[in-house]
Amino acid sequence: MAITQISRIQHRRGLKEQLPQLSAGELGFAVDTQELFIGNGTTADGAPEVGNTKIITEDDNILSVANTYTFRGNTDNPVVTGVDSNSKVVRTLQQKLDDWVSVKDFGAVGDGIADDTAAVNRAIANTYTVDTTTAFKERRTLYFPGGTYLIKSQSIKFYPHSTILGDGPTSTILKSNDSTLDYVFEFADRNGNTRGNIGNDGAENPNGIRIQGVCFKTDHNQNIMNISQTHDLHFTQCHWVGGFTNQTGDDSTLAKSSIELFTTAAHTTRRISFSGCTFEATHTGIESSDDIEDIFINSSEFVQMHRAINLAEQSDGSTANKVTGPSGVVLTSTRFDNIDVEAVKIHANGGNPAGNVVQGCSFRSVGKFTDDSSDVPSLVFNNGHNFAYGNFFHRGGDVSEFAGSIYHESPVQQSITLSDNQAAAVNVTDINSTVIQHDFHRVASFQYHYTVTRGAGNRTGTITITGTSSSFNLTDDFTQNSDVGIVFSVTSSGILQYTSTSTGSAATMKYLTRTFV
Repeated sequence: MAITQISRIQHRRGLKEQLPQLSAGELGFAVDTQELFIGNGTTADGAPEVGNTKIITEDDNILSVANTYTFRGNTDNPVVTGVDSNSKVVRTLQQKLDDWVSVKDFGAVGDGIADDTAAVNRAIANTYTVDTTTAFKERRTLYFPGGTYLIKSQSIKFYPHSTILGDGPTSTILKSNDSTLDYVFEFADRNGNTRGNIGNDGAENPNGIRIQGVCFKTDHNQNIMNISQTHDLHFTQCHWVGGFTNQTGDDSTLAKSSIELFTTAAHTTRRISFSGCTFEATHTGIESSDDIEDIFINSSEFVQMHRAINLAEQSDGSTANKVTGPSGVVLTSTRFDNIDVEAVKIHANGGNPAGNVVQGCSFRSVGKFTDDSSDVPSLVFNNGHNFAYGNFFHRGGDVSEFAGSIYHESPVQQSITLSDNQAAAVNVTDINSTVIQHDFHRVASFQYHYTVTRGAGNRTGTITITGTSSSFNLTDDFTQNSDVGIVFSVTSSGILQYTSTSTGSAATMKYLTRTFV
């Protein structure tokens, strides 16, 4: 557009309350509020309405004046946000942004250099404790953007109803930078009390907490997390990692844990779940001797530890909070690897820990220390009333995976071949060509539920092997449609063997094991 005339800009200034109706294009400045306005002009000139329009300047809070946010979506048809298409729900930008809160809104840096302790504690406390009404308007998901947040000088406290969301355990890392902390992370009541002081003055206990996508890390020899008098706590895709390395023997000075759980008679720690989590490089993964209840660990992993899970070591039948020990600890679909001694040990030192279950788990390098020089069981249940079912042990045919009072039922093994015309006894080996041998020093009874197919003949039976290290007995109770010509026996060293007649064809055997320890 060609400029045909240049005029001096007319403007007015004064107090905001004295600002008149401005002419079209005329400026007005309120000196008391530092606000700038321009006249709309008349509707005859084409203005949508008569009035003054505010001009945004550096002195304005844009969030206080932006009042036009309405959810639109990305559909072809308009989204109805109100009672009808003509009644849209309009919110300010401030209201919209306050739906989502970041730890960086409270000063956290996350660069792995700055001390973020105070900022992180400030963010959690202010997001979950300032509103004590029934509206709970301050409860929001607290987001930790990817980064390393250094923690030192004091522990991080998680309050009731906290929802903590990270960008994933390889992106959002809360890392200890202080070796003097007893625990880097703790759970607090409504007033911020922890451990034995939880619940003082009637404060609400930690509960209703969800934490997802966060790594809790330390390079020091220290306990990472204390969970005390807490219920309904859920971890998803979280990672606990320390600085422990596998070793032969046990150095008690390194006896720190990823998580320790405590309880009281008045406030039971219960309903704690871990899903898709990893516990790595601490002396012990999960430790508790208290009367905790219903701890669920699913689709998780324990790696590079002395012992993965240690239960009821100090449960003695009389000490307050340690009368029975943990109950209802259920592990499913979980993997254990590079564990020096037992993956799971349940002690019997006077308590009665019961109802703990290990089901469908995988035990890779467990019970062999770092140099494979010493074999110990993968599972030790010294107290009865606990159950192991459907687990897989990568050691193969060595059945010294158990000690204590355990009933375990394995999955069905892959088919193995029993050769034709074996007049002399031959060792039975599994699919990995490992000899099936029984450890009567630890196990009192083995059962094999099996089927043997040879030509048209089929046999279904149960082999039971019982005894001690000095004597044992094998019985084979079966039914068959015709004689398959297979006879089982066991050697003085506990090796399962067979002989076979000559029929011109080998036999195929499938089996699962049931073990009483």
